[in-house]
Amino acid sequence: MSQSPTPQSIDHPELSAAEWAFIKNLRALPDEVLRSRVHASLNELLYFFQNPKCQGIGVEGFPCGDPRSSCEDCHQIWDMLDKVAARTKKG
Repeated sequence: MSQSPTPQSIDHPELSAAEWAFIKNLRALPDEVLRSRVHASLNELLYFFQNPKCQGIGVEGFPCGDPRSSCEDCHQIWDMLDKVAARTKKG
């Protein structure tokens, strides 16, 4: 007897195939310490994406918002993310 798909609810939210794959990959991490580190890093990364703010004046010449880090720090983070993406694409 096959089970029908579980209805979407707060306990079973509607997620795309990519979101389900992401969650599956997170849960598949073998070590609890590694999982905790990845969760913390992802939360910080999400905060960065949701609040992309630098101190003072950005390269475009306008204030970037509340200070959290320097413009150089933000550019270094974006550069590192580009390097990680390129490395991932190389396989």
